[in-house]
Amino acid sequence: MANSIMDFIEENYEELLTFAVRINGNWADGEDVLQTVAAKICAMQNELGDLAYAKSYLMTCIRNATFNLKRTRARQRAVDTDFETLKEVIPDEMSNREFALVEWIESLDRHLRFYDEASRKAFIAYYVDQEPLEKAAASLGMTKRQATRKFENMRLYLRRHYKHLFVQLSVLLSM
Repeated sequence: MANSIMDFIEENYEELLTFAVRINGNWADGEDVLQTVAAKICAMQNELGDLAYAKSYLMTCIRNATFNLKRTRARQRAVDTDFETLKEVIPDEMSNREFALVEWIESLDRHLRFYDEASRKAFIAYYVDQEPLEKAAASLGMTKRQATRKFENMRLYLRRHYKHLFVQLSVLLSM
């Protein structure tokens, strides 16, 4: 017979593990529960002393630890679900900005329809996406100076025909 409860755990480890696995439903949780119980009992060994019914005591501890594990996981799932629901309800500030920017780019593209598509794309890439002038000019097959003049004409067009878009563009350029 075992002298202490820790000796009993060592001698009956396989049997206790089998019980823990059976009650938990899987091997990993069974091992986790048994290790948790063993660690707690090890910390309390002096207080427990020699138990007359060590096997019953340990199986009760394993059962209670299993219930605690299942409750903790259930609470965590509830918190995760609540967070996911909350995430869906509360709009993401960055996605709102990105959506507004996409709307603004589409509006800008629509209002510059007087110009060819390549020029509109280069203009938007330069002013909105902050693409280097060299790259925007290269996409148009122009020099930097020619692209600068082209973009200046496009800005003047916006100023004359769509003042609100020109103001927005000016604010964007000042950032």
